[in-house]
Amino acid sequence: MPRIILCLSCLLALLSLSGCGTIYKASVDERDLSTFVDDGRIESSVRARIINDSVVKLRDMSVNSYLGTVYLVGEFESDQQKMRAVKLAREVDGVRRVTVVPFQKADDPACGTAEDLSLYAKIKTRLVEDKDIWSTQVDVKVVQCNAVILGLVKSQRDAERIVAHSNAVAGVRTVQNYIRIIK
Repeated sequence: MPRIILCLSCLLALLSLSGCGTIYKASVDERDLSTFVDDGRIESSVRARIINDSVVKLRDMSVNSYLGTVYLVGEFESDQQKMRAVKLAREVDGVRRVTVVPFQKADDPACGTAEDLSLYAKIKTRLVEDKDIWSTQVDVKVVQCNAVILGLVKSQRDAERIVAHSNAVAGVRTVQNYIRIIK
C-alpha cells in the first residue's frame, strides 16, 4: 500500500511539472518554430514505427528528437532489439543521427518504477527551483535509478548546473548527459 501511495504522489508531481502544452513549449523553445515542429514530427513518426513492432517494445523506451538527432532511452532485452529500433528510427525522414542510451532489461527490487518516478520528480523539482538556469527544454529520463538528461540549453554553465542538480539527488546511480548547447 505505501508503494501505491508513493507511485500516485510521484505521478501527481510529474503531471504538475510536465508543462502546459505544445503552444507554451514552442514559445519558450530555443529552436525556431520550423525545427521545433520537425522534431515533434520526427518523434511521432519514430514512435509510430516502433509501437507495434514485434521486436522493439515502445513501453520500454522513450523517444526524443533535438535538431534531427533522435534519442532512444530505455530498457532493451537484446542487441537485436536495439539494432531494430535504430533501423526504424533512421527510416524516418529528417533523422540526422540516432543515439541509443540502453539499459539491460532487469528486475531490480531496489529500483523499480516507483523509485524512477520519485527520482524524476526530485530532479525536475530541483531544476524548476533553480532560477539561475533555463531548463524548460531539458528532458529527464530515469531508468533503473539512472538519470539521462537530454535537451538544449544556451550555455555550458547551464548544462553543468543541470548535471550537478541531477547528481545531487540521493538515490540517483549515474547521470548521463546528452545536453546540447545552442547559440
